[in-house]
Amino acid sequence: MSEKRDFTASARVRVTVEVLNLGPYGADWKASDIHDQVVREAQQKVRGLFAGCSHCGKEHAHEFRIIGEPEVEIVSQRKVKP
Repeated sequence: MSEKRDFTASARVRVTVEVLNLGPYGADWKASDIHDQVVREAQQKVRGLFAGCSHCGKEHAHEFRIIGEPEVEIVSQRKVKP
């Protein structure tokens, strides 16, 4: 008779998330300030997304964390027509 072996496993998965519709920012904002602000906004939105389960209300923040530096790829500015 073969011996039954029970085991447990765990995993860690890194997922890249794109956060859209940050801003708007006015013409008086410097690019470096916009960069810093969008990083904060994106992190807050992602944390808020995982803060609590909409079905059971339990906290899930312990299961997720933001790792590494967020990469801001494009910061654009355009004049808004009145």
